[in-house]
Amino acid sequence: MALISVFFLSACSNNEFQTLNSKQNYIFDYDGFEKTLKIQNSNHAYALFFFTQDCGACNAQIPMLNELYKEKKFPILAVLSGVRSKTQAQNVIELKKLDLPLVYEAKASSFLSKAVGGIYGVPVIVFFDEKGNMNEKFIGLTPKSVLENKIKILN
Repeated sequence: MALISVFFLSACSNNEFQTLNSKQNYIFDYDGFEKTLKIQNSNHAYALFFFTQDCGACNAQIPMLNELYKEKKFPILAVLSGVRSKTQAQNVIELKKLDLPLVYEAKASSFLSKAVGGIYGVPVIVFFDEKGNMNEKFIGLTPKSVLENKIKILN
């Protein structure tokens, strides 16, 4: 019984995910009790961008996010769902001209989706503050000006 209590109270999990188009790996610390998702060794706000390769609204969102990523130097991590191989994910990077660091593994998509309360349609952009608290979740195509204002508030 004590072992079950210790397991239940720990409620934290660490997950490391590689990106395809950057040399950086991301280790996420998720605390289910505190409802925080923090990038390990980072004290910066960040965003997750959930998308699929066949989503028209996602295709329109990508250039805006690429610009914000470069202009504002704001960490935005792309999470791709629905691909079956590394080669397929690399093709998406090239076809979509994606500059954001991309995570494509099914495990990463599942873990990150659950950590933000579920993803039931795309595109979805979820902003987190420097402590890993979810700040805001945008569902659907979001104007660049709205995203710029959110980044300004979090920086």
